[in-house]
Amino acid sequence: MARCIAAKHKMTENLWSVVLAAGQGRRLSPVTRGIPKQFWSANGGCSLLDETRERLAALVPPERTTVVVGQEHQRYLRSARCPWTTEWLVYQPRDRGTATGALLALLPVLVRAPNAIVLMTPSDHGMAEPATFHATVQEVVGDVMSRRLDVVLFGAEPTRPATDYGWITPGAVCPWRHDRRLRRVAGFAEKPAADVAHRLFARGAVWNTMVVVARLSVLLGLYLRHLPHLTATLVPCASLSGTSCRRVLAKAYERLSSADFCRDLLASAEDLAMYSWPASIGWSDLGTPERLQAWLAADARARVA
Repeated sequence: MARCIAAKHKMTENLWSVVLAAGQGRRLSPVTRGIPKQFWSANGGCSLLDETRERLAALVPPERTTVVVGQEHQRYLRSARCPWTTEWLVYQPRDRGTATGALLALLPVLVRAPNAIVLMTPSDHGMAEPATFHATVQEVVGDVMSRRLDVVLFGAEPTRPATDYGWITPGAVCPWRHDRRLRRVAGFAEKPAADVAHRLFARGAVWNTMVVVARLSVLLGLYLRHLPHLTATLVPCASLSGTSCRRVLAKAYERLSSADFCRDLLASAEDLAMYSWPASIGWSDLGTPERLQAWLAADARARVA
């Protein structure tokens, strides 16, 4: 895996980053020996979560970064090679799906910067070309700042008709930019059957990375419209802190059912946009032992080269 290298780029003052790191990574237990994949390292270096933090640090400072983790993950944070400093850590009492974890991570931003633009990303993905990530995110943040767009998802150009990824079908090209990679979203498909995946692949659909740049107010509006019970349950917790916050959250999570960020929130939304990364960015969701092993092998070859 890549070394922890802190890059310094021009930062947008109103931009916050939100990192989703509450997964359990059970499918990778044979490789990681039970350690959730975002905290695991193959060589004693930085974990995938550490690498995500470093990738984001080129765009957003730690004091404007929130990270949602599971309550049971505290021991992994204490033993992290790259020390945790000023990020806003949010502890989730139990797994209630990605939509729930994402909203919980957004609450500190809502309190401190209600007019913010947020860059949301999972913490357990591989990215071979972070420079492309930085450049394209900055472009999209500019479009959101100018109010041309409100919610933009990032897709990755597929290399095969995968059935274990989510897919985004691109729609019309955004007219103000001569870039066919920036388009409207025409539809979603979540882990499709093999025949559907082949059709999506042939028609130019892309893998859904779940990396999102959005205006916070618009994102919260989507939650209010499509997941009202979840929103009414969690948003009042934004004003709480310490023991009272943990106690209220624990009770709230008992009443919540699981909700998925793409299926239950975005799939019902209108006027979404997408940016398609080229396959050369080397993006991978390292969610299976096979993909993780392939990523480690590619990283080892890059080190030798």
